[in-house]
Amino acid sequence: MKAIAVSPRSALQGKMRLVHQASLTALICAVAATAWAQRTPGPAERPQETPTGTTGTTPLPAVAQIGPAREIKLAENTWFRFGAQVQAWFKAAQDRILQPDGSDGQYALDFYCRRCRFFATGSVVKDVFFNVLFESANVGKGNNDGTKGSAVGATAGSAVPQILDAYGQVKFANEFWLSGGSILMPLTRNGLQPTTTYVSIDVGNTSTTPILQGNSNVLRDLGIQANGFFVNNHIEYRLGVFQGSRQAAGPLQTGSHNAPRFVAMVSANLWDPETGYVNGGHYYGTRKVVGLMGNFDYQVFRTNAPAAPPFTAGTGVGADKNAYVGVSGAAFINYPLNGPNPRGGDEIVGLLQFGYYDGGVRGTYDAATATNFGTYPLVLKQTDFLAEAGYYNHGLRLSFFGKFEARKISEDYDVAFRQVAPLPSQWWAAAGLKYYVAFPSNFMNFALQYERVNNFDAPSSQQKGTHNITFQMQTLLY
Repeated sequence: MKAIAVSPRSALQGKMRLVHQASLTALICAVAATAWAQRTPGPAERPQETPTGTTGTTPLPAVAQIGPAREIKLAENTWFRFGAQVQAWFKAAQDRILQPDGSDGQYALDFYCRRCRFFATGSVVKDVFFNVLFESANVGKGNNDGTKGSAVGATAGSAVPQILDAYGQVKFANEFWLSGGSILMPLTRNGLQPTTTYVSIDVGNTSTTPILQGNSNVLRDLGIQANGFFVNNHIEYRLGVFQGSRQAAGPLQTGSHNAPRFVAMVSANLWDPETGYVNGGHYYGTRKVVGLMGNFDYQVFRTNAPAAPPFTAGTGVGADKNAYVGVSGAAFINYPLNGPNPRGGDEIVGLLQFGYYDGGVRGTYDAATATNFGTYPLVLKQTDFLAEAGYYNHGLRLSFFGKFEARKISEDYDVAFRQVAPLPSQWWAAAGLKYYVAFPSNFMNFALQYERVNNFDAPSSQQKGTHNITFQMQTLLY
């Protein structure tokens, strides 16, 4: 048989085919081995702990790991967690202005983002944490000057992106944690609820009374706060010292010579404890909670410095100024009808909240007739009340809610002044329902609320009661 000549080029091509086939085989084997090693995960396991009395280090992983709560873990005590919240609203709000023919006021119609938020929490090292929350509120809502919130040329301060929470926190012991930065002040139970789990669709009108002076940042302020837990976490205290209002410069001193704002809270839970930065609203049948809360708020201005707005700049130097005092109390319950279940269940939730507030102003906002300028003149002496209740049906993915609240301005002020006050004596009654797309229930929901607003001291030029209708679509990732 005649030998077949094989060129060097053909031999080289044959060797290359063998190399390619071997490489492909090795790749398939590697992928198969990786797939076998990465089986469908079961329940998250608790990381092994270094035994007491020994030392050890946690090696930094080559890539970030995803923890059981979707946090990004870089080491055992170093992790980050990110989230986003969008509350899209359509609201039809009736005016109080009576028409020339005596008919009721017309409706303002708005599509806007009530809350657009991005937040990040994490742990730096063991027992050292941080929390940052960015928000742009009321984005796109129409202003009286015809602009929209966040639009070029819009009213100052409208829908401006801002940092709300921004604080660091260290745990020295379960009984003593210390936080510093921009912190949610513990002013009321309703004000300490997560915006994602409200029973209705928004914070109570009366829960914002302590910030009517305009000296806070959406219920938050710069300061330092201590908190801690006792009796197996069933009792919590919070004690904060905050910036509050700062007095302007006087004839013989620069500004900001007055004392800070002091805020305190004590909460007692008789069933399950609550240990979060925010608590309450709906738990969707996962927890059984009943308890009481008390809140105290105080700040006082100096005599030798000017009064706060709305008084004219420089007014009130040398005059006594009554302190601002705020007191709130609440009783609350979350009752799972079939017992607590981490997978959720039917729930009844309720809140009763009372508040007394006095900014110290007496007389009117006219410096000539004011008998005392007060410390928070925009917070008129008043009593507030809030009651809300809801029922969540896990099978139907529906919740039904009702709410009643009232603000009664003290009759220490004459009726003419009460009628032109920044916020008059009013009551609100609201009812509605929510549909939850998936559990956890607040990841996506739709809500519809009807609200009736009644003005106790409405002048003859205004109608006494108005109507509001709000539709909400909420999306949350956390």
